[in-house]
Amino acid sequence: MHVLVFCAAAIAATWPLILHPARAIAGGFGDPLLNTFILAWDADRARHLFRGLWDAPFLYPHRHTFAYSEHLLGIALFTAPVEWISRRPILTYNVAYISSYAFAGLGMFLLVRSLVGRTDAALLAGLAFELTPYRLAQTTHLQVLMNGWMPVGLWALHQYFRTGSRRWLAGFAASFVLLGLSNGYYFYFFLIPAGVVAVVETARPPHRRARTTIDLLVAGLVVVAVVAPIAWVYLRLQREAGFVRSDEELAGLSARLGDYFRVPRGGWTWRGLLTVGGGERELFHGFTVIAFAALAVCVCRSRVVATYLAVTALAVWLSMGPGGGPLYAWLFRVVPGFNGLRVPARFSSVVIVGLAVLAGAGFAWVLARLPRRAGVAAAIATAAIIVLEGQHGVEVADVPAANVKSWDRVAYEWLRMQPAGAAIELPITQQDDFHPFTLTYQLETLRHGHPIVNGYSGWKSMLQELLGGAASPLRDPALMGSALEGLQAIGVRYVLLHEELFPAQDDAAALVDAIDTARAQIVEGQRFGRTRVWRLRSTASASDDGRLTRLDPRALTLDASQQQGRLPLVVDGDRDTRWVSGDAQSGGEWLAVRLSRAIDVGRIQLETAQRSLADYPRRLTIESIDEAGHAHVLFDRPIVDRLIEAMAIDERYPVMNIDLPPNRTVRLRISQTAQAPNWWAVHELTVWQR
Repeated sequence: MHVLVFCAAAIAATWPLILHPARAIAGGFGDPLLNTFILAWDADRARHLFRGLWDAPFLYPHRHTFAYSEHLLGIALFTAPVEWISRRPILTYNVAYISSYAFAGLGMFLLVRSLVGRTDAALLAGLAFELTPYRLAQTTHLQVLMNGWMPVGLWALHQYFRTGSRRWLAGFAASFVLLGLSNGYYFYFFLIPAGVVAVVETARPPHRRARTTIDLLVAGLVVVAVVAPIAWVYLRLQREAGFVRSDEELAGLSARLGDYFRVPRGGWTWRGLLTVGGGERELFHGFTVIAFAALAVCVCRSRVVATYLAVTALAVWLSMGPGGGPLYAWLFRVVPGFNGLRVPARFSSVVIVGLAVLAGAGFAWVLARLPRRAGVAAAIATAAIIVLEGQHGVEVADVPAANVKSWDRVAYEWLRMQPAGAAIELPITQQDDFHPFTLTYQLETLRHGHPIVNGYSGWKSMLQELLGGAASPLRDPALMGSALEGLQAIGVRYVLLHEELFPAQDDAAALVDAIDTARAQIVEGQRFGRTRVWRLRSTASASDDGRLTRLDPRALTLDASQQQGRLPLVVDGDRDTRWVSGDAQSGGEWLAVRLSRAIDVGRIQLETAQRSLADYPRRLTIESIDEAGHAHVLFDRPIVDRLIEAMAIDERYPVMNIDLPPNRTVRLRISQTAQAPNWWAVHELTVWQR
């Protein structure tokens, strides 16, 4: 009966999603579709014993792209059978989404009933937790909604302290693991309520204190041992790829006290009494839960109230991030992985745990003092208010191309039958310029099995940012051949173009013409309705690194067409300093290198950096001047292919290698000979002798 109450509340809160669970989604097409892909990928890898789990088929050529966001394994353990049977990722996601509501309510019901001993009060606390307006604010974040494991874990922990049974402690540890595997934030967040409960209960008049301490230590080690292999992937990625948030980034994503009285768009504002918040700062949990929690604090002198008041206060404090004081800053610096948490305000998911338990105590205090009939009426009225101020249905929309037959599907079926190789799909956009088709591409990789350059996740691929941005070589027909060469060199074998997705059809036609013109890179082309597909040639890069010697930068004399004062920065060994032309590329910019003697220059290296990716030279001419003063052109073409190859190796500091034919050089002139709105930037210049 109690389960049915929470299931009914979940259906009502997410209405009308239940009417079209296989083709509609709540909250928009950003993170919900990303989480749809993640759950489907989890299910796919589970069928293969999780081989290749971290190398998800998007944002090629990056490795471990699955760790660019939450892995949701704690959710997928339960939803994978739905995906295996239905083969409908949208349905699988919606099962998890709606279930997260019901599970949250049931978990809080179990916790509060065990603490206050009243079923009616526990039902109200469960509804308050399940239908908090904060859940509406987090509609797009399934991982945040999956906080039902918190009250379940606390219920098991309290039962362990009450009975001493290690089976309950095992239940707590399992809940902790599943919670953290559903949302990596919660590995850190849940330490607050679990730690407070453990400290309070262990500090009680001594009985089994030594045994309890050992038990808790063992449980903690088990949790760490289970999650360590996964945590190691994220920590290694943080270190190798530089995926770390700065404390300055957290200011706009940290809470202020006033945010706890801001509602999400679509939430009940109590006729304008409350204001609508924005971003991650819509933290209102409802006047009902706040009022009854305050009542409990005032009238209930119990260990439970004191414990969960401490939990609530600590969570509110930490939700303020660095602005709340030195504690968060210390955790940010010291605790491994803590500096990867982007949104301190999400500690609000712990705040509602504390408030719901406190409100449960308040509900119990009031209901215990009312006659039975009056108590039932009061409980029903309170539940109605909770529903009123909590949820009014979410925004639901049909997913583009979900389970629809189209020429795209025919093209993807053709791609599925082709040999291994990565693909790029056009149009391609930058991550912040989000379009739902990017995640449609991503979902389709589960059908055709080829990795794609495109993608959407928690971290960006600079290759996608370059190719999808205003400085993209794909926007310039003169650079298309070089861009395709670079894609070939990093393993891209297929180009797909979806004409109907271009806002301007002239742009699609121009892109088709530019690709068709690059015949040297194309093996074959196919047309499926308004979807085009090209197969690129395979290439193999040659290198003669072993026969090259790097020249000492001190042996070079530099000159430039402009900004001569910045020239020392290209040979100072600091990859973050740079020479820039200072003006838009006009075709007349140059750098000159005078050598101390005549040598055979085998290679020029031009190093750039992530902040200068758009400032690449559109076309380079490299001339050698020999002892007699004669000039010889050693290189004359775009270098986009070198840039793309370099980004596949290190996108933070790409190093473009330009190998030169045999020469006898005393002076080298490197000229930028095309036009572009960006200036030309060089972070480091290196000359290699053959």
